[in-house]
Amino acid sequence: MTNALLAQFIPEARELLERAGSGMLALEKAHSTEALDEIFRAVHTLKGTSGLFDIAPLTNLVHAAEDLLVEVRAGKLTLEPEIVDGLLDSLDLVGHWIDVLETREVLPDDAEAAMSGRVVALRGWLEAGGPAAAANAADSQAAPDWLGALPEVERQAAYAAGAPLVAWSYEPDEACFFRGDDPAHLVAQAPGLVGLRVLPRGPVPPLEAYDPVLSWLRFEVLCAASAEAVSEHLRYVSDQVQVSPITPEDLIVLEGPEDDAEVFGDFGARARLLVATGARAELKAAAAGLLGIIGPATRQAGALRWIAALSATAAADALLRLVSAIDGAAPGTAPTGPAAAGVTTAPPPAAVPASPGAETPLRQRAEAILAAQAEMLAVPVDAALNAGRLESVRTVVRRCLRHLAPPRAEALSAALARSGDAAALLAVLRDAADVSPAAAVAPAPKVAQKPAVPAAALPAGPSPEAAESGPGTGPARMLRVDQAKVDTLMNFAAELVVAKNGLAYLAGRVEQVSGSRQLGREIKEQYAVIDRIAQSLQVGVMAIRMMPVSQVFQRFPRLVRDTTRKLGKEVELVIQGEDTEADKNVLESLADPLIHMVRNALDHGIETPADRVAAGKPARGTLRLSARQENDNVIIEVADDGKGIDPEVVRDKALRVGLITPDQAAQMASEDFVNLVFAPGFSTKEQVSDLSGRGVGMDVVRSAVRKAGGDVWLASRLGQGSCVTVQLPLTMAVTRIVTVESHGQQYGVAMDAVAETVKVPQRQIHRIKQRETFVLRDAVIPLVRLADSLGLGPAEGAPPDEEAVMVARIGRERVGIVVDGFRERMEVIVRPLDGLLAGLVGFSGTALLGDGRVLLVLNLPDLI
Repeated sequence: MTNALLAQFIPEARELLERAGSGMLALEKAHSTEALDEIFRAVHTLKGTSGLFDIAPLTNLVHAAEDLLVEVRAGKLTLEPEIVDGLLDSLDLVGHWIDVLETREVLPDDAEAAMSGRVVALRGWLEAGGPAAAANAADSQAAPDWLGALPEVERQAAYAAGAPLVAWSYEPDEACFFRGDDPAHLVAQAPGLVGLRVLPRGPVPPLEAYDPVLSWLRFEVLCAASAEAVSEHLRYVSDQVQVSPITPEDLIVLEGPEDDAEVFGDFGARARLLVATGARAELKAAAAGLLGIIGPATRQAGALRWIAALSATAAADALLRLVSAIDGAAPGTAPTGPAAAGVTTAPPPAAVPASPGAETPLRQRAEAILAAQAEMLAVPVDAALNAGRLESVRTVVRRCLRHLAPPRAEALSAALARSGDAAALLAVLRDAADVSPAAAVAPAPKVAQKPAVPAAALPAGPSPEAAESGPGTGPARMLRVDQAKVDTLMNFAAELVVAKNGLAYLAGRVEQVSGSRQLGREIKEQYAVIDRIAQSLQVGVMAIRMMPVSQVFQRFPRLVRDTTRKLGKEVELVIQGEDTEADKNVLESLADPLIHMVRNALDHGIETPADRVAAGKPARGTLRLSARQENDNVIIEVADDGKGIDPEVVRDKALRVGLITPDQAAQMASEDFVNLVFAPGFSTKEQVSDLSGRGVGMDVVRSAVRKAGGDVWLASRLGQGSCVTVQLPLTMAVTRIVTVESHGQQYGVAMDAVAETVKVPQRQIHRIKQRETFVLRDAVIPLVRLADSLGLGPAEGAPPDEEAVMVARIGRERVGIVVDGFRERMEVIVRPLDGLLAGLVGFSGTALLGDGRVLLVLNLPDLI
C-alpha cells in the first residue's frame, strides 16, 4: 500500500468496527450506559479518523450512525431490534469498504449510492425535528461548578463581551496523540476564547512512571461564542467534552471569607445612592478606595472588584445585586443576602474550626503571617517609625484572629487590649504562638504567582497505585508489528531448534569415527547450552504469536443473533474460556470449522420455541461455546441443549448408503454411530433433515481440523443436546516427534498422538474376527501393522518373540501400531507436501533430520 497513513487507519478501523458491533449486541441484551458510551466512542472515533481521507461516503454513513446514537444516548429514541439491525448493516457495509480500501485504496464505484440509501434509512428513525447534535443536549445544563475557578479578570472580560457565552470542559483521551490529535491546538483555536484553565485530570504520576506520550490534562474553557459554533469546532471530540451555554450573570462568582467590618454598611448606603443618581465614575472611585484598605481575599473584595470593572457598562440592577453582596442588605424589595440577590457565592470557611487541634489552610496562613509580624517587630527601628509599625502590626494581628484556634485567638485578643509598645506585643506573639525566637524569625512562605497547574492538584508523593506497581512501571505499551515479520522470526527460531539436532548427531559421529569421547562430551555440553537458548527463543516468539480465542469467538454473537432471527428461534449464546491462548495459525484454521458447527447447531440442533415448550424445555435454547487448554492442546467445544441425534437413525442411514457393513454395525457402540455424521456419505440436505442434523458438510470440518494436526468428535444424547469437541495443538510451528522404524525405513509420528510404547509378547496377541488385538490393563486394544498400512509387504525371516507396539490415540480411541523399533525423539519443522505429492494420503509432511536426511511424518488418522 502506497499510503502509509491509510495503511495505519485500516487495522484501527477494523478494531473500532469490532468494538461497536460487539457493543451493539451487548446493549441489545441488557441496556448499559457504559456499553452505549463505548459504542458511541468507537463510532465517533471512526468518523473522525476517516475524515483524514478522501472517503466521504464512508464518513457520511458513520456520521449518520453517530447522530442516531446521540438520540439514543439522550433518551429520545429507544433502541429497537430494527434499529440495531440497521446499525449493524451499516457497520457491515463500512467493513466491506475497509476491505476494498486495503486492496484498491479507493472506495467502490457504487459507494455513494449505497451510502445514500443507508443514510436515509438511519435518519428515518430520528424523531421529526429532533436534534441530531450532541451539543443541543447541553442546552438545559446549569453553569458548571468549575466556572468560579477561572481567573477573575478573564471572567470580567467575558462579561464585558456579553452573550452568547459557552463554558466547556475537555478531557482528551490519554492515547489521543497516537491518533494525531492535538488538544492544546484545538483549545487554542476555539472560537471566542476568553478564559482558560489547564490542570491535571488526576494525580500526576511520579517521574519514573511518567509517560510523556500520554495525555493527562483537563481543559476548562470559556468562549464568547454560540453553542453551535463551539460544538462545530469540537465535533471530532464531542464524546470527550461537556458544553454548557451560560449567561453573563453566571460569571459573577464571589469566593472567600466574610468580612464583618462596619465600613461595608456605610459603603452600601452610599453606593445605592450613586447608582440611583447615575454617578458611575464616583461609584468606581468609591469601590477602588475601599479596596485599598481591606484584604483582597474576602468575598466583599471580590464584589468590589466586580463593581469597579462593571460600573461604566453594567445595568443598575446588576450593580445593586453586587452592592447587596457586600453589605447583605437587599435593594428595594429584593430578598436579602448575596445568594438571594442573584450573585453566586461560594460557602465561606468557618470562622473558628470545630476542633481546636484541626489544621486548615487559612489557619496555616494566619500562623505564617503572625510569624512574619513577630520577625518584623524584632528588627530595631527609629522611635519615629515605631508607632506606625506597631499600629500596622496590631491591625494585621486583629484581622488574623478569626482564623486561629479559639484558645490562641482569645489570648491574642486580650494581649492586644493591654499591650502598648512593640516589645510587649512581640512577647505576646511569641508566648501565644509558643514559638522560639529562632522559629519566629523564619522567613514567611512566598505566595506563588498564578501557576499553570494548581498546587492542590499535585500529589505529595507517588500514588498508591504507582507504589504498588513499583518504580519504572507504567501503562502497558503496545507495538504494532507486521504479521509477516513475526512469522519470519518464528520460522528462524524453528529452524534454529531443528539445526541444533545436528550437534547431537555430530557428537555421536565423533565418538564412533574418531573414538574421542572427550570431544563428543564437549560437543554435547555445547549442545545443551544452545538447546536451552533455542528453547527460550522459541517460547518467546511463540508468546508473540499466541492470541486469545476471543479473536475467533467475538464473531459468533453476531452470527447467532442473525441466524436465530432468520430461523425464528430464541437462543442464548454462552461463551467460556475466551482468554485461552493458542497460536495465531491454529486459530485461523479453527475459524471456518467453528462457523459451520455453530450454524449446524442453530439450524438442526436447537428446536423452535414451540417444540421446546412441548418437550418440557425452556423456550429459549442455549448454545455454549467454550475453550480450555489441556497439556499442549487447545480444546474447543460447541454444545447445545437441542434435540440431539438418534444413533439408531444414523445406523440405518449408514447401512442404507453402504457406509458400514452389518458386521461393522454389530461391533459399533452408540457413540460410534453418532460420529458417522463426519463421513462424506452424510452430506445431502435430505439426509440431514431425516437425521435431525449434523450431517451437512461435517466431513469438511473434520478434514480441516485434521489438516491442522488436530481431531474432532461428537457426543450426543437424544432429547438433551449435542457437543462437538475440537482438539488442536497449541502451535503449528515446531512439532515434537518420535521416530519409528519399519522395514529399514524411518518415519516420524507426532508425540501428541502417542499414548505410550510397550513390548507385547507374541503369545499375548490374539485374533478377534480376523483382527489382531492384545489386552493392555484390562482394555482390548486393536493392532495395526505399520508395514501393512504403508504397503511395504510382510517382513522377512521369523517373527520376533516380542513386538514393539506404539499405542496411539486416534480420536478418543486407542490403537496399537506394530513397528520394528523406536528411535530418538526430536523437535522438527513439518513442511507440508506440495507439488505431485500434495494429495498423498497418510502423510502430514516432511522434516529434515540432523544428518541432512528427509523424514516422512505420518498422519495416523488418515493412515489407520
